[in-house]
Amino acid sequence: MSRKMKLTILSLIGALVLFFAIITWFYPYSSLSLHRSISYSPDPYLVEDYTEKMNGLSKMYAEGSGDDPTMDRLQYILQMYDQEWLMSEKAVIMTKEDLDNVAFDVKEARNVLIDLSFEETYSADVKKQLRLSIENCLAIEESVEELKDANFLTRDLAQIQYGNLHGTFDSSLRALETMYDRYEREIEQSE
Repeated sequence: MSRKMKLTILSLIGALVLFFAIITWFYPYSSLSLHRSISYSPDPYLVEDYTEKMNGLSKMYAEGSGDDPTMDRLQYILQMYDQEWLMSEKAVIMTKEDLDNVAFDVKEARNVLIDLSFEETYSADVKKQLRLSIENCLAIEESVEELKDANFLTRDLAQIQYGNLHGTFDSSLRALETMYDRYEREIEQSE
């Protein structure tokens, strides 16, 4: 092989490597990306607030009555919120498989909430919060599906969408916390 041919082949290989590196960096979930993942760096204040609310609900579950089906099912709902990427102050690598796991957990929690809405009798206020929690689960599912299907989403836009999804989880957790708080107060008042 002549020197000119070797130089041409090396230039083509270098251009292909550069092309795929650029695609991988700018479009992490693209089908042309070599490593389909993104490193999500959450807002530390959001993580701190989220973790505090999560710990409060976990404590509420631990103190709840074992005979109460509403309190008993809280453990299954909390699994949706107890995820590393939501509670870690460090950057977390998120792949499409991770998003599949998130979607699964959200669907399971939504089904538990729907079961609660049909099996238990609640006051109008608690029913309103329960409905809001179900709607939040649907919004989270939609956001997760958008992220999973976003092959040509840039890295910056993916970071923004993950941040928005984190915020949606936070508001959903807040609604769930409000629902259980109001439910607990009703139980205390009825005793």
